[in-house]
Amino acid sequence: MKEKEPTSLKAISQATRPYPNTPRPSSQSTRSGPKYFPPNTLQEDDLELAMDTIPYEFNVKSSNPSSTEPPSDGLANSIHAPSNPTADHMMNEPPSPNVNHVPSPEEQTILAHLALADMNRSVLSQNGTSHGTILPQFTPAPIGGFPTVHMSHSAQIFDHLDNRVLLAWFQVEHPKFMVRVFDHSGKEVAERTAIIAERLRANITIIAESIHNETPSIRVSPPQPQGGKGAKNLPCGFLVHKVSNETKNLILNQRIWSTTDLTFEALPFNCTHPPDLLFGLSGFTTLDTATILQAVTETWSHDENRYRIEELFSKCGLPDDELIYKATRDFIMSCRVEMLDFKIPGGLSVPRFNILATSPTNDAKTWTDLRIFLSTLTYPTNLDGCGSATALFACQICHSLAHPRGLCPFPTHPKLERPESRQQE
Repeated sequence: MKEKEPTSLKAISQATRPYPNTPRPSSQSTRSGPKYFPPNTLQEDDLELAMDTIPYEFNVKSSNPSSTEPPSDGLANSIHAPSNPTADHMMNEPPSPNVNHVPSPEEQTILAHLALADMNRSVLSQNGTSHGTILPQFTPAPIGGFPTVHMSHSAQIFDHLDNRVLLAWFQVEHPKFMVRVFDHSGKEVAERTAIIAERLRANITIIAESIHNETPSIRVSPPQPQGGKGAKNLPCGFLVHKVSNETKNLILNQRIWSTTDLTFEALPFNCTHPPDLLFGLSGFTTLDTATILQAVTETWSHDENRYRIEELFSKCGLPDDELIYKATRDFIMSCRVEMLDFKIPGGLSVPRFNILATSPTNDAKTWTDLRIFLSTLTYPTNLDGCGSATALFACQICHSLAHPRGLCPFPTHPKLERPESRQQE
């Protein structure tokens, strides 16, 4: 068979790169390895196809190396040629940024979002503290949250606590928060202090371990009454400390935690705002809360009463008359009414009404004086009698001042566990 002239690239390559079984001069080294062909691995039928995949190497040389001008159409004019031939550039090395660069508004927006990236990822993560955490041991929070527990004043959780203990609690480092156990009076807390503290610690540890793989030993400090064991009034709040901020925030966000053996409410270690509950009214012959709300707001809006409210607000640091007037108006508009359907023997309704409003100030003295003043007023209606302040009832289950034990919403709440030990009593 007549041999073909090596006129094609493939033929030239075959001439310069013989097949593995082609004799070659001793000066020509064997080329093998992954770049070429390993010896004795290709069949003759596959050679034509394999030759098409061989990378061809070309050496480009300048025809006039002594000339200072580069060829007009050579490599020097290529778009891939470096702009500074004397500098050694790496192909993958990015250009150095200008340290004096002033970000444009678009770039500033990108940087602002990147600065908050970790926070946003945390919010959307599975363990984000703003998400409702569902643990099989605890009753999940219902839509809208659990009922509000109204206190007599902002620091009620510290009532009747020994002053030495309170001072020691002040000196405990944050994060820390307060806890009070449902369906336990101060007397029961005093009698079962160690058991309750250990149950609280065990349950809070379960919550903490849902966030952190390794949780340090959580501390629960029990209360001690002012005046010792013979004290008439006993505290019921426990201090929880040695916890992370994430655990504290998660527990405070849900607020109410319930298992089959324990239900407790978590409260921040501070007095952020006065409670909304002001006082209770009785003496009306209607169950209509709108009628009672109208009687209350009209009474507060009488000139003499409104001036007294403004006078009280002027003593809490509001700078000018305009802000005092606005605070008074907002306070009156924030008023709302809750009905308690009391019944006497025979099933007759004798309703009582809780009066609530949002204080525009956190000043304890101003809020206390305001509550005292408003509770001394009478609240007449045209057709449904005249209301006056009446005593509030402390709930023995949730410790709220808004209802007695028999009207507590928690035992009948569909999402709340009732401790089995208390059901059997």
